[in-house]
Amino acid sequence: MTLRVLHFIYDDPANPWVAGGGAVRVFELYRRLGARVDATVVTGNYPGAADGVHDGVRYLRLGAAGPYAWSRLTYARAANALLRTAAYDAAVFDFSTYTPIFMPAGRPVGITVHHVSGPTARERWGPVLAPGIAALERAMIRRATRLSATSTATYELLRELAPGIPIDLVYAGVPDELFELPRRPEEFLLYFGRLDVFQKGLDTLLEAFAELRRARPSLEMRMAGRGKDTERVRGMARELGIEDGVRLLGAVSEAERQALFAGAAVQLMPSRFEGFGMVAAEAMAAGVPLVAAAAGSLPEVVGDGGVLVPAGDARSLASAASVLLDDGPAREALSAAARRSAERFRWGAVADRHLEFLEGIASARSAPPSTLES
Repeated sequence: MTLRVLHFIYDDPANPWVAGGGAVRVFELYRRLGARVDATVVTGNYPGAADGVHDGVRYLRLGAAGPYAWSRLTYARAANALLRTAAYDAAVFDFSTYTPIFMPAGRPVGITVHHVSGPTARERWGPVLAPGIAALERAMIRRATRLSATSTATYELLRELAPGIPIDLVYAGVPDELFELPRRPEEFLLYFGRLDVFQKGLDTLLEAFAELRRARPSLEMRMAGRGKDTERVRGMARELGIEDGVRLLGAVSEAERQALFAGAAVQLMPSRFEGFGMVAAEAMAAGVPLVAAAAGSLPEVVGDGGVLVPAGDARSLASAASVLLDDGPAREALSAAARRSAERFRWGAVADRHLEFLEGIASARSAPPSTLES
């Protein structure tokens, strides 16, 4: 019997507000598991979104198409209703504190956790809101039949947060073709990811680039990705006097992404926290010399395939990038080490582990007879 799966994630690779690595991960998993499970990915709505099958992955959109806050709220309301009434053998929620979904008791439901917000809640939301947000997160996670973590760092936090709930370690993955991508380094730095100033440390990134530009006036930084802070990033670059050296590329095609990986002299990833850090793993697979913050799961993901610096330290970020820009042999050695380290993250093995997670959820309880349309 084919496993019936509903996977809930507000995000989507084409979502103009929050498109990120988690959405890409879900798409890649079910693209590879299409012959082994009957899966529907249930995402939020946005302008231009439509139900349908995309490269073998079935999508169902819930909620309003905008504005963003209303889209997210109405998605959560509809998702909660669908979880209670639909027929499935396993349901999974890609956890987010921004999406208040409460997994129903007595049903085969699991949660994938990329990162736990509690440790950074005070810094992000302040002392008044932080305790409530941490309590909400704890309550939501503890309703799962089974959990999966995308890094050992998150796995260990979940063991403390949700004692007694089985936890699987299931990484994100990288496409096989990146390992074969030829390198043609040029003199530009690369940032690849969502434009979220706080989480992704883009204030640190821009300050580090401003320092680098003082010694290298012709240096360019290309920033690929979309997000809610696009205009804020543009304004920060202008205030720092580096707007002429910062190219905001927005969303890029697969061919453009590969060209960026092939040509970047160094990739910078100054995140304040990451549940996995898919962009780091992809850069490593492509052989891009990487300088990343030692935050969240990044030390685990990067290993000896990159250079780690303290999170929030613009001077250290600039110094590490400067050393690599000046030392071609060191860049080449780091490129080779990065590709070796990234072998852990090939998608085929990751999909097999995710299937084991789904089977573990399904074996815990049987779904009541209902229908997806009910």
